[in-house]
Amino acid sequence: MTQKVTAPADKKMNPFLRAMVDLVILGLFLVGAGFGGYFWGIHQQLAPVVKVAAGTPGALPPGALQPTPVGSTAASPSGKKGETAASGTSAAAASAAATTAGSAASGSTPSSEGAKTTGSAASAAASHPAAVASAEKTKSKKKFWIASSGVDYIGYSITAKVNGTAIDSFFGPGKIVDITHLVKPGDNTLVCDSKQMGDQYNKHSGDAKSKLTLQLVSDAHISDSFKKSDVLLSYERSAADTEDASDTLHFTGE
Repeated sequence: MTQKVTAPADKKMNPFLRAMVDLVILGLFLVGAGFGGYFWGIHQQLAPVVKVAAGTPGALPPGALQPTPVGSTAASPSGKKGETAASGTSAAAASAAATTAGSAASGSTPSSEGAKTTGSAASAAASHPAAVASAEKTKSKKKFWIASSGVDYIGYSITAKVNGTAIDSFFGPGKIVDITHLVKPGDNTLVCDSKQMGDQYNKHSGDAKSKLTLQLVSDAHISDSFKKSDVLLSYERSAADTEDASDTLHFTGE
């Protein structure tokens, strides 16, 4: 008769400890799966966009991938309000795919004449005003601002008005005022109203070389270190002037 050999009681694993080990193993498995999914998603997000020649089957029209501000709305090709620029881009992609399918059905290939390819690309861009508008928004619009320079305390206060709207009063150098929101395409007016403030505000009385100058500047970015070629207008008063004045200047906006 054989005798059954049993393991010592102290070598048996506690059921609670075994359950904890299983739970830890399960947690490690879930964490590993989560990290794997995260890195796979990042890899898919960072897949590069490949540029192809115009007319390539399945390619989006020019401007369809331009960034659009979140929440901004744009008119759709149907002219309805409330559609976002993203929907316009989707419509552009769908229309481009339909155009490609139509080309394939008619027997045309990407190896058609250059004139036909260019014409197709231009037609696709013209049929998607939302995509074109989005591309235009990304272009840097010029800024317009007024900067004061020269000498302080010449006895004058110069109030600037753009298209009838008062902007600010200038007493000395070092002030910059953005007027881009008031500039319209075509002809614009800058009115400078100069008022005498009395001898107590004139530390250079009678000195014609002591001047306060206002300059209307236009460039891509507002800065106090601009080039002379960016100056559209200049207006100045000197400490030797003794009368009030109101002068109207004209400039062209974009």
